Amino acid sequence: PARRRLLQALAAAPLAATLPSLAAPGRQRLLVMVFLYGGNDAFNTWVPYTDPLYYRVRPRIAVPRDQVLKITDTHGFHPSLAALLPAWEARDLALVQGIGYANVTQQHYRDEEIAFTGNDGEIASEGWASRALARLARGDAATADAMALGMLDIRESDPMGPFRGERIGVVQVHHAQDLLAARRVSACAIETNARGRGRAPRTPELAARALRTSFPTDPLGIAMQAAVELAAADPTLPAIHVTLNGLDDDKHHSVDCHWDQLKYHGDALRRLAAALAALRSGLIEIGRWDDTLVTTYDEFGRSPMENEDAGTHHGLATTHFVMGGRVKGGLHGAAPKMERGAVIGGPMPAIDTRELWTTVAERWWGVEARGLFNRRYAPLDLLRA
Repeated sequence: PARRRLLQALAAAPLAATLPSLAAPGRQRLLVMVFLYGGNDAFNTWVPYTDPLYYRVRPRIAVPRDQVLKITDTHGFHPSLAALLPAWEARDLALVQGIGYANVTQQHYRDEEIAFTGNDGEIASEGWASRALARLARGDAATADAMALGMLDIRESDPMGPFRGERIGVVQVHHAQDLLAARRVSACAIETNARGRGRAPRTPELAARALRTSFPTDPLGIAMQAAVELAAADPTLPAIHVTLNGLDDDKHHSVDCHWDQLKYHGDALRRLAAALAALRSGLIEIGRWDDTLVTTYDEFGRSPMENEDAGTHHGLATTHFVMGGRVKGGLHGAAPKMERGAVIGGPMPAIDTRELWTTVAERWWGVEARGLFNRRYAPLDLLRA
């Protein structure tokens, strides 16, 4: 199956070569943020299959060596990530290894504040993406600055996640299937901020189109189809946010695996990989792959140590996926090291997540990153010109 998917990806290469220039009039570079709600386990995602310690500290949940999709001499993908192999072979998938925040508290609510705002001191009133998007000259007549599909933030007072604040227009659609049925954002907007309420009706209707790409039928796959259709309908939209959650909306049945990790984590990774592969195929189909950047993120990683409930507690350094037609595919950074210690914690990040967001601001959206965070972060060498 992996070989068949690889051949399909190679067959699509001539289409990718004919994509329009990023300088096309009225077109905005698009960021698709994929939130791995609850904190993903890097060690069972990007598996150190040659490290004996990996198997010693994870006697019940380690991925068997003969099942790992071996990528390098030391690491490989969880077998549930097979759908991403074509993107890896095509060199438009990057793994950013050892990324995270050094000062997380390992409490979900507080650390989501850090992930959303980029501020690890006092709680900030604005999301990091809000601050960056406010620097794009889009004008008051613009459509929404950010569309969220599915869960965005658990805060009732301001459920806007990385887009919180009032300087940009944010629209959230809780159920992407409603958007695909109604074809109008204004008919499905559940949460907005003040600017978003005014901008929701300006988003063009989704055209009645028959995409050749087949999308998964779970909530994440449906959200990816809606993201592709939004990208086709509104080429000025700069940001779309989607969330990987449990099928029953319980994050513990997705990647937040404190117990029974074998029961849930592989399925969550399978759904993630299938959705990302379909997103890639759909964006290639509509001619938007070269001007779209896709990145996963979360609040923290997981501990290298298996816990008493055959799961993993909160950790620090993790590994994230970055995809797009202009991504420098391959490995960036260094994989978090296996270590024996407490069941909470783990190796410190080598790459601060704000380096990734600085890359988005400066090298993707083309806005000044100075002042976005409490200090200056260098962008990562992730993008081709």
